[in-house]
Amino acid sequence: MQGIEPKFHSSLTDRMEYYRSLLKKTTDDADIQPSDMISKVSELSELYEDYLAQKRQLEKSIKNYRQYHNDLRKQLTLKVRELKRKVRQK
Repeated sequence: MQGIEPKFHSSLTDRMEYYRSLLKKTTDDADIQPSDMISKVSELSELYEDYLAQKRQLEKSIKNYRQYHNDLRKQLTLKVRELKRKVRQK
């Protein structure tokens, strides 16, 4: 699974800030109205925040899984050793 790198997101938000600054300097109409562009970037930021929250949850789930897996593996190893000893003793 590949994630969204922060620089990937920030590059577009930086371009939006540049777009806003250019828009203030000009009086020409753009193809996309400034309010449309602002709302799109706002929506993109919300999606990115949602992504970050889900990424943190996934990282937490992976950590919990690994811990449980390791604990279970250790328990199973002990049980297998005990049974091997019993089998050898017979």
